[in-house]
Amino acid sequence: MKRIFATTVMLAMIIALTSCSNKPEQTTIATEAVETSAMVETDMTTEASVTKEPELITEIPEWEGKWEATDTEEYFEISDVTDTGFSMIFYHYEEGTIEEFKYKIEFDNPSRTIASEINKTNDHGVWEYVFNYQGDTILVESKHPDQIYKRVV
Repeated sequence: MKRIFATTVMLAMIIALTSCSNKPEQTTIATEAVETSAMVETDMTTEASVTKEPELITEIPEWEGKWEATDTEEYFEISDVTDTGFSMIFYHYEEGTIEEFKYKIEFDNPSRTIASEINKTNDHGVWEYVFNYQGDTILVESKHPDQIYKRVV
């Protein structure tokens, strides 16, 4: 970084001095110095981009199956798991009875451990279900208190 700054300052001084003179050799030197500086910056940029590690694609966690709430009779069934999300039938309390609701869920992070409803936030008054996969449990966040669901074997 100091080299780039020093090179830039030197170039500015050479250009300032050459602009007052009519000698073409000095203009050539200034042009070569600018090209050298540009090459140094390009090399540093290339090095930085080469050392940047690519994002790793991970396997999809085992979302598929039946999951029961630990503290209520609610449960959901996950099926059709793909690279982008899954289908879900959610049996949860609605006005005192358990009702069936179908959802399309999409993954929200590269490791595919967090998922939420697809474009549904406006349908529920700006809230949505968010599912946090934790192995044998899934933490479900919504406008209601968070709830844990266990895998049914």
